[in-house]
Amino acid sequence: MADIKPDETTDFSGKARIEGSVNNARILIVDDMALMRQMIGMCLIRGGLENIHYASDGDEALTAIEENPPDLVVLDLNMPRVSGYEVCRKLRADERFKDLPILVQSASETPEERVEVFKAGATDFVSKPINQPELQARVRMHLENRFLITSLTDFMEGMKRELVLAREMQESLLPETITISEMEEQCGIVIENYYQACFELGGDLWGCWMLPEDKIGVFVLDISGHGVGAALNTFRIHATMARFKWSMQDPATFLTDLSRALKPHFALGQFATMFYYTLNYKTGDIVYAGAGAPRPMIVSDKSVRLLDSTGMPIGIVKKPDYINHEDRLEKDETLFCYSDVLVEAVQPDGSFLGEDGLVKWVEKIVSSGERKSLVSKLLWRFFDGQAESLPDDLTAVAVHRHGPDHDE
Repeated sequence: MADIKPDETTDFSGKARIEGSVNNARILIVDDMALMRQMIGMCLIRGGLENIHYASDGDEALTAIEENPPDLVVLDLNMPRVSGYEVCRKLRADERFKDLPILVQSASETPEERVEVFKAGATDFVSKPINQPELQARVRMHLENRFLITSLTDFMEGMKRELVLAREMQESLLPETITISEMEEQCGIVIENYYQACFELGGDLWGCWMLPEDKIGVFVLDISGHGVGAALNTFRIHATMARFKWSMQDPATFLTDLSRALKPHFALGQFATMFYYTLNYKTGDIVYAGAGAPRPMIVSDKSVRLLDSTGMPIGIVKKPDYINHEDRLEKDETLFCYSDVLVEAVQPDGSFLGEDGLVKWVEKIVSSGERKSLVSKLLWRFFDGQAESLPDDLTAVAVHRHGPDHDE
C-alpha cells in the first residue's frame, strides 16, 4: 500500500468539507426592493456563494422557508405586509428554525433598533448601504458556525449511539439471569446483585461460575478511573480471566496469574482492585484472596464479621504476593461484597459513611430480619441520601446460603 503524505490537496481536518458546504449553502435574500436583492445576491456570488434564492417580502419568505428551508437568511427589516421583525419572531417560535442564522439589514443603526432586532431573534446585524467585504465575511462566518455545529452535533449523536452499544456489550459481561438462577437452584444459594456505572461506561465488574468439587467462584473488581478507558480495561481483564480457568480453584494463584498477564498492558496509574473467593456450597467452606478491594462481610442474623481483602491491586507488579485465607459460610449466612463508592460517597451532611458506618447499616438491616434482602435494603438507604449521579461505579453482590435440599 502506498504511503499517504499530507499536502495541500489532502485534508484530514474537515476544513475542505466545511468550505464546500458553505459555498453550496442555500441562502435566501429577502428584500422588497428588486435592485437591493440583486445587489446582495451579486455580492455573495462574487464571494464564492453559489446557491442564492430570493423573496420579495416577509410573507413570500415564510412560504419559501417552509417549503425549502435555507441555511441562512439575509433579511430586510422594513417591508410591507410582513416586516422583518415579524419574520424573525415567527421563525424563532418554530422549533425547526430556532438555530437558523438570520442576518438583518437596515439603514438605521440606532441602539434602540439594534436591541429590538436581537430581541426579535436576529443572529446578526448588517448596515445599509451594503459593505461587500463585510457582508461576505459575516455570511461565511455564520455558515461556517452552522455547519461546524451541525457536524459536532452529528458526531455527538454518533458517539451516543456507539456508547449505548458499548454499554450493552459491557453489561453482557455480567452474569446472565438464567445462569444465576441455575446456579442458585443447584447450589442452594441466592445471589442478590446490583450494578450501576457512574458514566455511560463503567469500570466495575463482577462474575460467578461453577467449579469442580461442589464449588463456585465469585469475584468483584473495580478498575481505576472512569469512562471509556476503564471500560476497555474491564473487557481486557474479562478476556484474560478465560485464559486461567485451571487456576480458578485457587484464588491466590488466580489473582497472581491475572496480575502477571495484565501488568504489561496497564499504563502507569492503571490497576484493578479485586476480591475472589471459592465457596463449597455443600460444606460452606470458603477460600479467598484479596487485591486491595473493600473488606467483604459475612453476615448472620446476629453478627457481622469482616474478611481480609488486603493485597496489591492487580496490574501493578508481575509477581504480587497474594495469600489464601479460609473461612466458612454457614447456612443462613450471607457473604457480601461491594465497591468502594458505598463507603466513599458523600452523605447529605457532607461526611463519608466509611466502613464502620456501612457495618452499622448492615447490622440494623439484619437485626430487623431482612438479611435476605440485604442489597436492596442497603441500596435503598444509600440512594435516599445521594445526588442523581454517583461519583463512582457501584457494584454490590450478596450470596445468601441456605443449603441445597440434598445437602445432608
